[in-house]
Amino acid sequence: MDETRARVLLAEGRYEEAMRVISGAVNTLEGGEEQGLLADALTLKATVHARLGEHELSIRNFQRAINIAENAGSLNSAAFAALAMIEEHGKEILSEVEVYHAYRRADRLLAKTQDDEDLLRLRACARIVMRRLFGPQVGDKDFFLHDAVKAYEGRLIEQALKEERGLVTRAAKRLGLTHQSLGSILKGRHKKLLPKRTPPTSRKR
Repeated sequence: MDETRARVLLAEGRYEEAMRVISGAVNTLEGGEEQGLLADALTLKATVHARLGEHELSIRNFQRAINIAENAGSLNSAAFAALAMIEEHGKEILSEVEVYHAYRRADRLLAKTQDDEDLLRLRACARIVMRRLFGPQVGDKDFFLHDAVKAYEGRLIEQALKEERGLVTRAAKRLGLTHQSLGSILKGRHKKLLPKRTPPTSRKR
């Protein structure tokens, strides 16, 4: 009931009220057995956070919803949370790598669906992903070659770090770089990717 009311408030643009209602619903469901319902409520809460401009909280709740739903066997709920995250954050906030992996997860979770609405939503998100992966084009507003090259470099570094679980030495090897070179690039041109590396360990003397 609270979730339905929150959806109505969200549709009406009454985001603060929607947040109060859905937060209450999430608190009620926390620790209960209805993990699928909790995931759905978290997806809605994440969407409200997004509309309020609270992007980090939104993404955190989307990711939690995906994991809870998938662990509970609610594959559709997990997929819908991933698609909602792409819809809310895929055009700008999420990195290209994050958008790509979110879509791949949703596509896998909906592999057996024959529902037309699900497939249409999946296709719409695919267009968002393709546009992000295609990258900036000559002629786009505010296009600068230097920025485009830097963004592409960052995408490849982020992908390598993700695939190597943040291990800089292994990511550097995958990229054809030395550990020192990749570390310098991260500290220089791509400071935003520093949290994606594992914390460096001090060497014993």
